[in-house]
Amino acid sequence: MTKVKNPKLQNPIEKQFNIISRYHYYFYFLIFSSKIPIFWHVLSLIFLSPPMDYYCNETDVATVNLTKNVCPCVEPFWDRSVFTETMQTKYGIYCDRTWLISFAQSMMYVGLLIGALVFGFLSDRYGRLSMFTMSCLVLGVSGSLVSAMPSAAAHILIRSIEGIGTGGAIITSYVLCIEYSGVRYREIVTALFHIPLNIGHLTLPGISYLLRHCDEFQLAISIPVFFYVGMRWMVMESPKWLMDNENIDETVVAMEKFASFTRIPKENIRQQIEEYHAIHSTKSQREIKIWHLFYHKTLISNFIYMSVIYFLCGMGYYGVSQYIGQMSGNIHVNVALSGALLVPGTIASIYLIQLLNRRTFLMSTIFLSGVFMIVTICIPLRYNWIRVFIACICNCFFFVSFIIVFLLGVELFPTSIRNSVLGILSVMSRVGQIVAPLINALPENISGVVFGVLALVGTFFCYLLPETKDIELPSSLDDTKVLSRRKSHLVEDLELNQNIATSSSQQ
Repeated sequence: MTKVKNPKLQNPIEKQFNIISRYHYYFYFLIFSSKIPIFWHVLSLIFLSPPMDYYCNETDVATVNLTKNVCPCVEPFWDRSVFTETMQTKYGIYCDRTWLISFAQSMMYVGLLIGALVFGFLSDRYGRLSMFTMSCLVLGVSGSLVSAMPSAAAHILIRSIEGIGTGGAIITSYVLCIEYSGVRYREIVTALFHIPLNIGHLTLPGISYLLRHCDEFQLAISIPVFFYVGMRWMVMESPKWLMDNENIDETVVAMEKFASFTRIPKENIRQQIEEYHAIHSTKSQREIKIWHLFYHKTLISNFIYMSVIYFLCGMGYYGVSQYIGQMSGNIHVNVALSGALLVPGTIASIYLIQLLNRRTFLMSTIFLSGVFMIVTICIPLRYNWIRVFIACICNCFFFVSFIIVFLLGVELFPTSIRNSVLGILSVMSRVGQIVAPLINALPENISGVVFGVLALVGTFFCYLLPETKDIELPSSLDDTKVLSRRKSHLVEDLELNQNIATSSSQQ
């Protein structure tokens, strides 16, 4: 007689991770702290190539600046009162070579795109933790080499490799955090994951203020990354990845270490994992490919809407961050203020994301980011500090939008294709980052209009998305149909209740 198995047997790993343990605090501290030096590299070009004035010869400095920043200019004399050495002064970038600045940042974002794709794929094959440490090694080595590059071309090439390491570190660390989080804490961990990014944004101007030479600055933000290469021996691989890839013995070892660290019973861990794995084999899910996305109207619609929103969030946040760095005034104060305003916005999102509907929250943040950007360019230039402050608020709303779309990307798509879809959406965000420097190369008010108008357009795509709050994560393609029907069902229920109320009043 065949024994009937319980198909609703709870995942033993999820069961343990639904409680925040001492190991979680230790693990999250290491992962979260790694985001600070990693994120420094994303915004570093703000201080590697800040706005620099020059004169055509040294005698012009004493004049009324009539010849400042004019072209052509054979022998420029740079104003080094704020920065002693930058990308412009080191490689002679001025006049018809200024396009190299925006091109360098775009190539950095191309590296981010490649890194997210390559390390995302490799982490599915070889493990989250090993690829995280590998990406940190690539980032640390390439970031250190940037300071030794003899030409602008070599600088841009190594910066692209630096971007590959940065993109890989970002995506692998996020996956690690989510896979170590139970369902109860997924929202909170997603929001808290962005706090170190705020700290990185806030502290980067301080490093630049202390180190005004671009090579010293680049080394200072690159050397700390080497510490996190050692995390391979400091934390454990994701047990969820181990189990899904048939590494049952390694899964048991990891969970037994976790149990020893948290002082919980570990006698039945192997039995529970083997029983659960035998019943819930993921072989059929792994055989489903990404192109199955195009077989379902609901999935492809949601994918298109999310692609546009990811693009706008990437373009908006990184673009406005650079926009603030280029505004008149003290660059260190401007960027630090922008980073400081992100902290309360991120903390507020921890609570708001649990209170508000996903779609409503996302629509509000993207709409307000567009409104504040339009307001910024309408303020006269003589009130520059007000313009900077309003632009920083705009940047805060763009950043909070990022937090929501991270969670929406997890909740909209079924388990079988979730990682693949998130990888493609991450690419769309990187494309937005690549476009951002090109927009900032336009005159200040025009680039502000572009950022603001595109954000307002993005509000429409947010409205087209289904609501996912308080709904279990879809585990199959058919489960996603519930999301598309939810809005129509709510409308039908509302109309039915109104009809019943009308009939009762008439009676």
